[in-house]
Amino acid sequence: MISRSNFTLPAFDSLESQRKRLRLLSKAAEIGDWSHTFKTDITIWSEYLYDFYELDKNYNCSTLLASTHFYRGSEKEKMLALIAHVTAEKTEQAAELMIVMDDGRPKWHTTTIYPMLDEQEDLIGLYGILQNITARKKSELELQRMAIVAEKTNGIVMITDPEKRVIWINNSFEKILGYKSEEVIGVDPGIFLQGPETSIETIREITRSLRDTGTFSGEILNYTKNGDKIWLYLNIAAVYDDSGKLINYVAVENDITLIKMAEQRLQKAMEKERELNRFKTQFVNLASHQFRTPLATIRSSVDLLDLRTESTNLSTPFIEFFQKHKAIMAEETTRMTELMENILDIGRIDEGKIDISKKNHPFKQFMDAFIQSNIEPNGQQRMLNYHFDAPDRIISIDEILLRNVLRNVVSNAFKYSENKQAPELTVIFHDNSYLITIKDYGIGIPEKDQPFLFQSFFRASNAKAFPGSGLGLMIAKKLILIHGGDISFASKSGNGCTVTIQLRL
Repeated sequence: MISRSNFTLPAFDSLESQRKRLRLLSKAAEIGDWSHTFKTDITIWSEYLYDFYELDKNYNCSTLLASTHFYRGSEKEKMLALIAHVTAEKTEQAAELMIVMDDGRPKWHTTTIYPMLDEQEDLIGLYGILQNITARKKSELELQRMAIVAEKTNGIVMITDPEKRVIWINNSFEKILGYKSEEVIGVDPGIFLQGPETSIETIREITRSLRDTGTFSGEILNYTKNGDKIWLYLNIAAVYDDSGKLINYVAVENDITLIKMAEQRLQKAMEKERELNRFKTQFVNLASHQFRTPLATIRSSVDLLDLRTESTNLSTPFIEFFQKHKAIMAEETTRMTELMENILDIGRIDEGKIDISKKNHPFKQFMDAFIQSNIEPNGQQRMLNYHFDAPDRIISIDEILLRNVLRNVVSNAFKYSENKQAPELTVIFHDNSYLITIKDYGIGIPEKDQPFLFQSFFRASNAKAFPGSGLGLMIAKKLILIHGGDISFASKSGNGCTVTIQLRL
């Protein structure tokens, strides 16, 4: 028989060991306690309270109200009312309270205060238990904010657990997809949202992205409860707790079905347009070939007739009549030839068959050479006021393409300013770009015509008396754009026109 007086507790069950275990349990559970005796007016804290209030162990907690400075406004009033009630009624009371640390951080806790009574049921002190609920409170507040946002948004919001089982959906989920909450809670959304045309690769990409980054953004084809296809844009994010443990996935989904349908219609329209362009190009090539032969024949026949008239004794009036109409035929055949070439150029540009061959050139050298080549059909130099007011830098350009554009614009400047002051061509450098301006003092462009100037076959209302096809400026703009530059104009009717070509270094 072992007597209690001889029984010795094991070392791990010593008083000190019990205290140590108690401290560890208190810290793990984030629970502390305190006691206050009225007779001595002394308050005693357990070790965890110092941790919760983030105070040094030397902090003087000898009075009951020592810690209440952490409570502000209504929270302090609530704490004092709690103490007053327990003191007056001699019954335990509990409350949820918030403190604010010196750096502004909020912390929450539950406090339960018990009355300490003597044998005569007289109140001799208070005993309190505090539990830290900051982590839980933050989660609750975050969920509340999330729920408010989710219910206000028109998009679909869904929250799943780490195993991707639905735990919450918003009202838009029900309205758009047709599923009620009780039908989907606890179910993997892939089971009821995905269908035969849902991309397997997209599903795999979602899995990979969530595994590697914890997020996914992209499109997916899903199905409503009624079996209708619906395109959704997904934004999925993993949610972790303070320890880094995965706790939820939050998915925000927007219905983009109308956008996808519009894209598909646009794709079909673009394909149809490409097919029409192919037919157009084939037709233009065929027509051009068919026109070139008779045009060349007409020009040759006119030349033969011209030779025949020189060797035949014809009257002067007849020869003058012939020469007049010969000039008309020559001009018209030339115009038709240029028109066919312009139409062919447009076809090549639209089909992307214009090859840009850029090479590095000193830009002043290029422009000087262009000015020297600016001659009339009879070989005479055309009067053009030229100013190169820019640094001479190396620029990557397609010489042939750019020369053709400049020739077209300069020819227009001469054509629409006959018997007027000579046009001006000026080059300046601004914002890492060369700006080439061609200014004439001719008929100008009426304001009502200006929005249409770069359209096919459009000619200004005051330009009918001048030869032209209405394609030159449109071709020039297309060529400059694919060259990487830009072209614009400024004009007033009767006050000339200024065309500006921008070439970026």
